[in-house]
Amino acid sequence: MIDSFGNLFQSISRRSLWILIAAIFLSVLGHLILFFGLPFISFGSAPPIAEDLIIKTELRVEPPKKIQLSSAPKKKTIPKKTNAVSADPISDAGKGEQGALGNQSGQAFRLPDSGTYYFDAYVDGQLYQTAQLDWITEGNNYRLYINIPYAVVGPFVFESRGSVDAYGIAPSIYWTQRGTKPPRYSRFDRDQNGAGKMYFSEKPDFTPDLLPGTQDRFSLMFQFASLLNGSDKIDDAGSIRALPVVDFNTLEMWQFKSYGEEESEAIPSLGKSVNRHYALMQRENDPYKRQVDIWLAKDLDWLPGRMRSLESNGRVLELVFKQKAPIDKAKLVN
Repeated sequence: MIDSFGNLFQSISRRSLWILIAAIFLSVLGHLILFFGLPFISFGSAPPIAEDLIIKTELRVEPPKKIQLSSAPKKKTIPKKTNAVSADPISDAGKGEQGALGNQSGQAFRLPDSGTYYFDAYVDGQLYQTAQLDWITEGNNYRLYINIPYAVVGPFVFESRGSVDAYGIAPSIYWTQRGTKPPRYSRFDRDQNGAGKMYFSEKPDFTPDLLPGTQDRFSLMFQFASLLNGSDKIDDAGSIRALPVVDFNTLEMWQFKSYGEEESEAIPSLGKSVNRHYALMQRENDPYKRQVDIWLAKDLDWLPGRMRSLESNGRVLELVFKQKAPIDKAKLVN
């Protein structure tokens, strides 16, 4: 009889312990949701796209144009090695002043100077922690690294790395990792003419032809910035710029509508400043997975001051420029 009561007591104690643990877990989870929300989860649907961004007839897409590099007004020395986030240092190929491609004629083009940029990260209008963007150039090579911290799920990391070819920024690898999940990557196997093949970790059997001038989702903004650094007389309001863009399992032609140069407070930290707003146009019968809007800031060498992505599930992810700092050289050495 005593043993029975003892076993019953132990059973009740264990059950109470598990109930207590569950209650503590739910309480912690509730507070995290209260303060940080549920990143990357949305129960809404995407709002309708603006009428002026819907492609109702087939747009004429011009072939990619070659670029003409111009030298930066001043040269900064960048360490040969990067931090441990990616083991491969920036290649020494093309090292030196921009313009190593020769004297080919084309659109004026200049890479922005290296720097570290901090952004306020928002999900559905709710402020999260500060995101960091490192833009590093050495000669005609670049590295773009973005770290967006999120509670519970861990950081969201992007990296694009490559060089400059006859058509502008030419990524060689683009990858991302969310929290502890395995990284996903897209590899650009380019030939001497800027063409070649694409390879995707998400679709190993899908190897589409690589078009000259192809960008990834983040390098495209720096391609725009480099063109505007070459000449800010391009892309008047209402004009459309098309370029092939790679994600992790697709290669599609994206058309961006330019709203031209305007003075606005679209980037609050810069106050009233001169910006360029580009918006991704959507195909009427087959829209893309996301709606992308970018604001490039003249005060930042036309680098992005604001980036907004409206996902197909209605979730809005946004990065808004906060401040700029020089590259921390100590951080970039292994």
